[in-house]
Amino acid sequence: MRLWGAIASAGLLVTALLLALFGGGGGGEDDAALTRAPHLVSVSELAETEEDLGHPIYWAGAQPDRRLELSVESEGSVFLRYLPPRAAVGDQPGAFLTVGSYPVADAQAAILRSARSADASPERIADGGIALANPSSQGSVYLAYPGSDLQIEVYDPRPGKAMELIETGTIEPVG
Repeated sequence: MRLWGAIASAGLLVTALLLALFGGGGGGEDDAALTRAPHLVSVSELAETEEDLGHPIYWAGAQPDRRLELSVESEGSVFLRYLPPRAAVGDQPGAFLTVGSYPVADAQAAILRSARSADASPERIADGGIALANPSSQGSVYLAYPGSDLQIEVYDPRPGKAMELIETGTIEPVG
């Protein structure tokens, strides 16, 4: 009898996981259609996804010897990872340059609130933007521009590289 209970529990767990990954009637069709598990994309596919989402996807441009891995969450958050040739999709989270684009109401105000609560100072960048190094993650820097409802996170495992990419203007919308 215990075996059947374990099998039933495992079945429920698998069902719950599938519903979490692929949607389960709680959200709209549009949200489910836009949600995408990590997969490799071309630059043209990035531009199409940007159009579908209705907001920019930020990136660090095309990088030699790097493939683009895209993940899209149901609320519109996008993660773009730069994979070296031998890395598999989903491999080694936190090991590669990643640029996230997140819908956040009044993104600059959100960054300023985070800065105050962390007793940190955001850095002013071109075009009126602000950037804030995440004090709890050595490689992450958050970025937002005036009047935007989009927060950008740049992560690079190499110390200082994320801020360098922001300061040099390398981080920009795909389209």
